[in-house]
Amino acid sequence: MKTINSLKLVLSLGALATIAACTPNNSASLKATDSSKTIIGGEAVADSDIIRKSTVSIVVTVLTQDDQQGEFLCTGSIVSENTILTAAHCVPGNEYKKAAMYVVFSTDLNKLQQSQIQAVTGVVVHPQYGEGDARLRATIERLKKEGNPSGEGVELSDRDQGADNYDYAVIKIQGKIPSNYQIANVLKNETVLKNGAKVTLAGFGLTYVKKEKVDLKKYPDLDGAIASGQIACTYDKTTCYILTQENENILKKTDVYVIQAYGDTEVALDQTQGKGACHGDSGGPAFINIDGVEYLWGVTSRGTGQEGIDDCSNYAIYGKVNALWDSFVAKAIAQLNSPKK
Repeated sequence: MKTINSLKLVLSLGALATIAACTPNNSASLKATDSSKTIIGGEAVADSDIIRKSTVSIVVTVLTQDDQQGEFLCTGSIVSENTILTAAHCVPGNEYKKAAMYVVFSTDLNKLQQSQIQAVTGVVVHPQYGEGDARLRATIERLKKEGNPSGEGVELSDRDQGADNYDYAVIKIQGKIPSNYQIANVLKNETVLKNGAKVTLAGFGLTYVKKEKVDLKKYPDLDGAIASGQIACTYDKTTCYILTQENENILKKTDVYVIQAYGDTEVALDQTQGKGACHGDSGGPAFINIDGVEYLWGVTSRGTGQEGIDDCSNYAIYGKVNALWDSFVAKAIAQLNSPKK
């Protein structure tokens, strides 16, 4: 099956980048910080909007192995009176000495109050999370051994290119959702997610990414500069940029369109029109409006920028909620709420 666009794009990238604000800053405070971002090209979500009522921010505070304190941001959707659906890659792993997760019930992180914060007391990550990444790495290695590292002229399945990565997690909060929030309506009929369908994304991710071209002569160790994050370059490394990220620290939403299904459990969305999800939106929702009702159907997972630049300008991959509802989400909710023995 031919996939979303050229194989060269995906393989040159090495893997689709997760859409998380994943670099810790210098503060462990739960107050809004410069690492808090919102949807690119979007509009503020009104208090009365049904999307607001089921969308939350997720803050993770960490202590790194070298004793640096920081925090990073994701987004999530309410799926029961005390559980939130988000991305598996938003859950901190063993790379940190210490970590704690909090759910924030506010659309504006600039005006955050302690009463709007609830601690996360339990987490269930999909047991198959990362399988897509592993398949993609295997594909890249195989093509290298075959002497065709760019995959020129090779057509592979979606799964060989990393589809179905099972990037899902369910987290439990300490109490229950506030009275002005509610459980999202989950889409059951996935046939409406056809190519060209308009969907709405919401989250606390980047609002804008500015690219400034740099003089390559100033970077004699180009690979080192790229690896350190100083600059971002096109696949052929002939053009490089410094990326400046901007945010407003509020919940935003925007409309994009479905490109096509990606594997059995994921969907690819078009972000080439200057709108879409970016870093900080990970785990956040995708909705589709049917007869005036907003239905939750997707979870933000990962995406790419054009020509390999990490500016979220190409496409995004969303996991389908209903595809994993019975086999994972419902079971995770039950597990988190089962009496402790």
